[in-house]
Amino acid sequence: MPVVRALERAGAAPAVYVTGQHRELLAPILADLALVPAEDLGVMQPNQALADLSARLLSAVQALLRRRRPGTLVVQGDTTSVAMGALAAFYEDVRVAHVEAGLRTGSRRNPFPEEMNRRLVGSIADLHFAPTPRARENLLAENVPAESIHLVGNTVVDALFHARDHLVPRLPRDSTTEPLLRSPQPLVLVTAHRRESFGPDLLAVAEGLKRLASAFAGRIVIVYPVHLNPNVDAVMRSALAGVPGIHLTPPLSYLRFVQLLLRARLVVTDSGGVQEEAAALGVPFLCARRTSERMEAVEAGVGELVGPDADALFAAAARLLQDESAHARRATPTTVFGDGKAGERIARVLLGTSA
Repeated sequence: MPVVRALERAGAAPAVYVTGQHRELLAPILADLALVPAEDLGVMQPNQALADLSARLLSAVQALLRRRRPGTLVVQGDTTSVAMGALAAFYEDVRVAHVEAGLRTGSRRNPFPEEMNRRLVGSIADLHFAPTPRARENLLAENVPAESIHLVGNTVVDALFHARDHLVPRLPRDSTTEPLLRSPQPLVLVTAHRRESFGPDLLAVAEGLKRLASAFAGRIVIVYPVHLNPNVDAVMRSALAGVPGIHLTPPLSYLRFVQLLLRARLVVTDSGGVQEEAAALGVPFLCARRTSERMEAVEAGVGELVGPDADALFAAAARLLQDESAHARRATPTTVFGDGKAGERIARVLLGTSA
């Protein structure tokens, strides 16, 4: 959204295309941010294998590029849609610009398949929009030409600040979130859905949450919007449904999630974007992953890498819920992921008005 809006303000409105990935989650985000796709490629299928999805994406994006012949394809993030979109553009000799370039964990299968997706895009892209100095250094270490790398910050922060300042205050009341927002008890907001966490790792997160709910019974509210992927939804609802103090909700719209994030005392997440959002707002978070490509937040103090480990998750969360001074030290907003102006910088580079 920030890049689209910045290009529109410059008189170069882009066409927006979506592949249909996470359609149930994407639709409310598009509505919240008033984005209207020019076309939905509609390639997603239930319980699809990555190879099958990759083949459909490659063919669909190639056909789109042949129909539209754009000067530049802008891709953001590290999904399979992004990787196959970039590869199709390479095949069709279309310039590729990668937003959120240079994120790396150094572990090829963690996160899976995102780490290899972004490495592939890093080899293809003509313009690399790095969100942090570390991301820029990662690209340089992979022999990406320095002149093609632009340090801009992350558009996630742009969208978050816009939502916080202009959109969330206008939200009508909602029957799902209103009781949670009005609760006097500290709110712990949870997201857990990554593919590499399927199985034992998700169950470890669930166990940590159950211990936390039991130890702080009646003193906290744990809110977990559960991802619709059956490998997440079925497992986590089986493990956590009916546990006192844990509220399992359907996936929330972007603005409803931001509304809860603004109210949260603590976040437990395996999401990269949520790590950035929590850091920008100064909400302490625990990263329930084995690795993170966003260690800047940990180094800034607002984040902590606990892994998918029930004992570590419980201990870190209990400390931040009980120790006011420890929480206060961590609850400091940081600009390590940007200042809210990444979209403007990216638009200037795309339009050739900035080096």
